[in-house]
Amino acid sequence: MTDLYNGSLIPAFLLISVLIISTACSSTESMQSHRMETPPQIDGSFDDWPSGSLRTGVIEDFDLAVSNDDEFVYIGINFRNNRASTMALDHGLRIYIDSDKTFRRSFGIIYPTGIVHGLGDYPGARKNYLENPSWQNLPENQRIVKRVEESMPERVQIIRRTNPRDRIRPATVSMSQLEANGLLFGMDTSGRYMSIEIRIPIDDGAGEYFTVIPNSNDRFFIDLEIEPMSYEDITGERPGFETVDVADRRDPSGQRTRTRTQLDVSDPRLYSLLGYKYESRIRVSLDR
Repeated sequence: MTDLYNGSLIPAFLLISVLIISTACSSTESMQSHRMETPPQIDGSFDDWPSGSLRTGVIEDFDLAVSNDDEFVYIGINFRNNRASTMALDHGLRIYIDSDKTFRRSFGIIYPTGIVHGLGDYPGARKNYLENPSWQNLPENQRIVKRVEESMPERVQIIRRTNPRDRIRPATVSMSQLEANGLLFGMDTSGRYMSIEIRIPIDDGAGEYFTVIPNSNDRFFIDLEIEPMSYEDITGERPGFETVDVADRRDPSGQRTRTRTQLDVSDPRLYSLLGYKYESRIRVSLDR
């Protein structure tokens, strides 16, 4: 399998440290789905999609393609730069499929699930991977990361909520169960940047669990999000706050103090690194 980092395992903390940016959020963009008469092979490659299917500039950092037939919606996502690709490989890409018939983030897919998620099978690996650049230099740790990378195309998580007040809790679902429900997933890492394809059934009125539910105008929304796991999930420590005394800058003698409330965590640097979040929303109209 092609190395997901194109020949080198870039220390995650270096990448994340320069990527703590404001949420990418702007007005909702719109695009038209294109009818596809011959279903594509879901393998992450767009060679069998109609020419010009990938739209550039609809959203930041990604090329996006959406097609449909009578039964399925086909979504193609091509990463345009190392920033977005690396963050998704580390922390997963969340793809929410909603319409005004449902509430926001009621149904979502995480694909890829991310190296950090996969490292949960190895005690202490998540924290070390994120904050310690030399951790990956050890051969045994390189092998761990390689195994997680190689299993990535077969790992999928599903988000399904029936109440908007419910907490978002991704659940790992087997590929065979998803395929039985009509969902297919494919990933291609052979190019410069990762690309993925997803097939999702269109709701036929039966209220199936994993479907696109368009509104009366055959429209629905795709939300693309990248959000790291929480500090508590990584470390087992719940962030808190403490009140401390600090020198009052208005007192030239330096004798007066005032109180200040500040974050109380054992690893402030890791807490900061996990503050990245990316969001983009696209309104899609089906071609019936």
